[in-house]
Amino acid sequence: MEVSLAHFSDVGIEQTNVGDILQDADCSVGSLYHHFGSKEGIAEALFVEGVDHFNAGLLSALLPRNTANTGIKAMVTFCCEWVTDQPQLAAFLLSREIKLSESARLELKEKDRAFGQSTYDWFAPHVTSGELQALPTGLYMPLICGPTLECSRLWLSGRSTRSPGEVAAILAEASWQSVKKS
Repeated sequence: MEVSLAHFSDVGIEQTNVGDILQDADCSVGSLYHHFGSKEGIAEALFVEGVDHFNAGLLSALLPRNTANTGIKAMVTFCCEWVTDQPQLAAFLLSREIKLSESARLELKEKDRAFGQSTYDWFAPHVTSGELQALPTGLYMPLICGPTLECSRLWLSGRSTRSPGEVAAILAEASWQSVKKS
């Protein structure tokens, strides 16, 4: 998968040559097609695996936190550090290049539902206790993660020289300020 990611990052999914992946991964044609079906299948599997990895890390950062302040800041810090530590995978996940099959879309929809439920279960008591503003559920993640995503896109595209990891504390505080109850 790492070899495929490197090729997709260098030239894009469309321009990646399966033969180059096979050679660099020391993999047989039969093995590749048995596991993934196609180059697009590799990209799809990489995307789903990347989302799983990111979501698991974010939940590991969030769920142990007991206060809204520390939880929100932990989420943002995790996102910033994850992008900084894994720029190829982050750029791949943020790109609009991959076209997912119906089965992958359904799988991701279920994963998103489970992820959303886990985050909701963490947020709800903090709203009830008055630590967080009572907002429509769909606004928390854009307010908390939106600035981090934009910072990440700018850095990954070379339009910003400061990595998300370098500005994590600033973004974490801004995100906290956007959702805390005044």
